[in-house]
Amino acid sequence: MVADAEPRVLKHQIVRKNLDALLDEMSPGDPFPSERDLAGKYDVARETLRQAIRELLVAGRIERRGRATVVAEPKVVLPLAIGSYTEAAREKGMTATRILVGWTLDAADDELATLLHIETGSPIVQLERVFTTDGVRVGLERTRIPGYRVPGLVETFDHRASLYTELDRRGIRFGRVIDSIETVLPDAREASLLAVDARTPMFLLNRVSYDADGVPIEQRRSLYRGDRMTFTAVMEA
Repeated sequence: MVADAEPRVLKHQIVRKNLDALLDEMSPGDPFPSERDLAGKYDVARETLRQAIRELLVAGRIERRGRATVVAEPKVVLPLAIGSYTEAAREKGMTATRILVGWTLDAADDELATLLHIETGSPIVQLERVFTTDGVRVGLERTRIPGYRVPGLVETFDHRASLYTELDRRGIRFGRVIDSIETVLPDAREASLLAVDARTPMFLLNRVSYDADGVPIEQRRSLYRGDRMTFTAVMEA
């Protein structure tokens, strides 16, 4: 059997194309037309329209604000780099800050101890924060650092500031990082902290950072909204 040279275009894809054209003529914050109005305008069933709208939500072209749907701001585009995403966002002219979720003082389990090259049961400082840009919650980050590296961090660090800048001030220099990236859906707690629907696609970044001597500095788990964030990477041969 020979596959069709031209794949069949589904009805919701036609509607999506029309909606994209409509959005191109609108501005961020503008109210998006109701399902009833759009279904009538394009003469399609509600379910067909909803499928197209779901794709627009995932793509970050529209967003829910309570019961309303509005045209979304362009996605935040940041480099996949060692440095602070807060500082990178500010350099692009955006307002960016961190909301403290909490500090935890814990002991390393076997898995974390292996990652950080420390003994099982060693003290760990954990910092969890929500990352915001222009007032929108776009990421949830949990950083775990061996306690011996950051004495007094909990008492002195301003959670709104760049942790990497604080570590540099303490003489801790980053040499390299190893990142793994995948797509996931948030659990109920994560969705609540990010103020999103549990069906919102997320980028999950797991990172282990090392200093110039190859000694681990941190293990970081970062969850970023796929509808609001895009990451870029530069690679050279």
